[in-house]
Amino acid sequence: MSFAALTGLLVGTGYGYISQRGAFCMNSGFRMVVTDRNTVKVKAYVLAIALQMVAVPLVFALGLSKPTYPAMFPIGAVAGGLLFGASMRWAGGCAAGVWYKVGAGSLGALTAVLGMAIGAAALELGPLVGLRATVQSAGPSVSDLPFDASWVWAPVIGVVVVLFLWRAAPGRAGAWSWRRTGLGMGLLGILAWPLSSLAARDFGMAVVPGTVTLLTEPLRRLLSWDVLFVLGIPLGAFIAARRSGPVTVSKVSTASAAKHFVGGLGLGVGASLAAGCTVGHGLTGVPLLAPGSILAIVSIFAGSAISSLWAQRSATPVGSGR
Repeated sequence: MSFAALTGLLVGTGYGYISQRGAFCMNSGFRMVVTDRNTVKVKAYVLAIALQMVAVPLVFALGLSKPTYPAMFPIGAVAGGLLFGASMRWAGGCAAGVWYKVGAGSLGALTAVLGMAIGAAALELGPLVGLRATVQSAGPSVSDLPFDASWVWAPVIGVVVVLFLWRAAPGRAGAWSWRRTGLGMGLLGILAWPLSSLAARDFGMAVVPGTVTLLTEPLRRLLSWDVLFVLGIPLGAFIAARRSGPVTVSKVSTASAAKHFVGGLGLGVGASLAAGCTVGHGLTGVPLLAPGSILAIVSIFAGSAISSLWAQRSATPVGSGR
């Protein structure tokens, strides 16, 4: 195993550790904003993005990595984002969330990971490649070219957001405060760029590429940066979970496993159509002010909000007055 590839495992392990300690998952993070008006997890997410806005351009300026934008597919970003956001509820997590929950012993999350891998692979390499191409080519053709240097303005926005957040109310999710989680995840996102560039990758953190590769080419590319990154996530989560005691495998019913699997399929299909998820777009593309990433994250939040409000309404008894 080369050192360059090993950095993927190190970054993934860090991601899993921070996620487990800070309960860092945008399934619950986005849902809590809508149903409980609780922004504690989203504040950690935004802080991680803002810190990267400040520092990642410096990484580029020093020649430690090169800016690479996620692809821009307006219709795919909206359709895929909505599907991804809605599917998080059934899957029990976002793309990275289900991976880290595997490390904490969740069999339901494992079925979601399998569903996500199959769903994404079907559109990336399998029988639904044509569907993906059709959706992503639909609507107006928009190029990233006019925005390919917009990242130089990111530090200004990042500093403003960091200062604003630092005055926000404290709060905890999991064992950590949202500030500690956001700071840790932001620093990890910054390090991911130069470390992955050692493997000639020139991109930040992303979950779907390694998940698909692990399913389709596990032997030939097992030691690739992306695969080692996703394998590191449950490893880091396991290490973090062990701090609270033994990690036990949670039981899951057949019906619950099926629900998680279908939710995972939605995550994979949605992420493929949108060309990214809450990590590849949210924690990597948004810090660069990539327009496709911003559109995808807004759509993912909208999908999560719609499914959360629908579930809340369905659970409210008729005549309750709520």
